[in-house]
Amino acid sequence: MTQNNSSEIIVETILSVPFQENGYLIYQVGNQECFLVDPGFEPEKIIECVQNKELNPIAILVTHGHADHIAGIDAIRTVWKNCKIYIGEEEKEKLIDAEQNLSAPFGFAITVAPADVLLRDGDKLDLAGISIEVRHVPGHSKGHLVYLLRTLSTPILFTGDVIFKQSIGRNDFPDGNPAIQLEAIRSQILSLPDETIIYAGHGQMTTVGAERQTNPYL
Repeated sequence: MTQNNSSEIIVETILSVPFQENGYLIYQVGNQECFLVDPGFEPEKIIECVQNKELNPIAILVTHGHADHIAGIDAIRTVWKNCKIYIGEEEKEKLIDAEQNLSAPFGFAITVAPADVLLRDGDKLDLAGISIEVRHVPGHSKGHLVYLLRTLSTPILFTGDVIFKQSIGRNDFPDGNPAIQLEAIRSQILSLPDETIIYAGHGQMTTVGAERQTNPYL
């Protein structure tokens, strides 16, 4: 588990071991409300972390609907029934379709509750006192979103599986597209300030500037 403290915004990284997937807990110091990004397998780790901090999750932001990024949703909603699920409008079917979320092809069919809120590129959210900008970055999956916390002195970006430290996400899935992915990364992510912190769906934290300079795929 790692954390970053910027202008009293706390980001807790909670690793789900089976797929080495990063789930995130985000909250503001002094505010009991929080939100989650991409709760994967081992949701008990997230639940324990939230309960230990006496926080109240009001939203789950999903970057995309692949199984390792949604598997923990129902367990979290069992504890916090009013926690709403946010996902891109083109990804909504993956929550309820084990074929589309790729769990069935890998031999373990998983579905979760349907979305409460459908998002589009450019949408603005205000959750737990934190302003969030929604950006559509397809290529790994057709409706993949990233979430930008732009109001901080150092912007924070949750990128799911489109870009990692010195790598990018797979684009050979049924609704992936390598050309679209690279163009979307350049226009929607590399256009951000160099100091923007990237919290990806897998691997270590990085920055936009570091990826612009060192990522061999870009």
